[in-house]
Amino acid sequence: MPRWVCAAEGFDPSEIGGTVRGGGIIVYPTDTVYGIGCDPRNAEAVRKVFAAKRREKKPMPVLVDSLQSAERLVDLGKAGRDLAERFWPGALTIVAPLRERLPEELTGGRQKVGVRVPDHPIAIAIIAASGGALVGTSANVSGRRAAIAAGDLDPEILNEVEIVVDAGKAPAGMASTVVEIGDPIPEVGKKIADGVWLIREGPIDVERIREALGGRLPQMGTPGRGEEFNIIVTTQRGNERNCMRELVTLSGEPSIRFSRTGFPGLLKGEVQSDPVEFCKALAAKLAEDPWRARFVQKVTPIQEVTRAEAEDIRAAVRRLAGSIPEGATFRITVNKRGSEISSSGLIREVAREIERKVDLEHPDWIVDIELIRDVAGISVIRPGDIVSVTKMQEEALGKN
Repeated sequence: MPRWVCAAEGFDPSEIGGTVRGGGIIVYPTDTVYGIGCDPRNAEAVRKVFAAKRREKKPMPVLVDSLQSAERLVDLGKAGRDLAERFWPGALTIVAPLRERLPEELTGGRQKVGVRVPDHPIAIAIIAASGGALVGTSANVSGRRAAIAAGDLDPEILNEVEIVVDAGKAPAGMASTVVEIGDPIPEVGKKIADGVWLIREGPIDVERIREALGGRLPQMGTPGRGEEFNIIVTTQRGNERNCMRELVTLSGEPSIRFSRTGFPGLLKGEVQSDPVEFCKALAAKLAEDPWRARFVQKVTPIQEVTRAEAEDIRAAVRRLAGSIPEGATFRITVNKRGSEISSSGLIREVAREIERKVDLEHPDWIVDIELIRDVAGISVIRPGDIVSVTKMQEEALGKN
């Protein structure tokens, strides 16, 4: 019998990922139904999944932790990327041409595979710990009902897996919608747009897919006006839209105004509240479960925006540095994108404006300077006022 892991009591994704990378088979929760998974690049492990499911040769999908991971496996093309940006994370599997060689057992001998980013924080954590990709077929014997809770699992499945991660009932309770990019298997699928075919109906209906392919994307937050911003947000390249949606949801502030910076994975935002207080509130919401954030990697509050000129930056720092109390220490950080200003020279000039001791290792305060081409965002803040989701997740793992 497998080892049973109750997610509500805490678990170590790296331990589960180690089992997968070692060729093991697991059952894990997703946003649709419970899945049975293994390393998709391990042919022997894939054969074990087929045996557990009593399944004949038939392709199996792969769940990934991000759009970037998906594009390492397959060529989504424009249509596939449009659908991924609209519906991922979520219940849409996209079958697309392979970029990476995968076992024939997994693909059914085709040069395509289905990929999806699930909308489930526990699944994402497990997939990431497993190397960014995990076989994601339903955890049931073929022909039987899919399991929407760990208690629904077939005994035949339990006899073959090493770990079961129990996270309660799956939110959707039904298998994902499946679309295929390019020509499908003959006599399979319904054409819904040029080069896009519906293979299986599911939670995401055809009209929403057609709408996404027509380019009518819903606004998440409000378009920004470029120079007016008071937060800097970082995410993975290609996940900017997902990041905007997620930050609106996590913060509970629908009026965030976003604007692109021209640099992949970097967004500017304008919040209505004080940016430092906004970041403190966001950090508090993520403290117990930092894996709620799947796309937001870092949020930095910005107190003043000025020209990216040394004189203007020094003047802004003079105005803000009064918040550093006597006896406190500070450190200056400069993050440059598209700027030719010398970081070391700027740090020397700015340091002259602050009559406090420097501590590069454990400062009480940070003078943060974000250079984006000809614009500078400046803050004088506590180290904890910057929301680093990656750091929060690492610290949470260390406690478990």
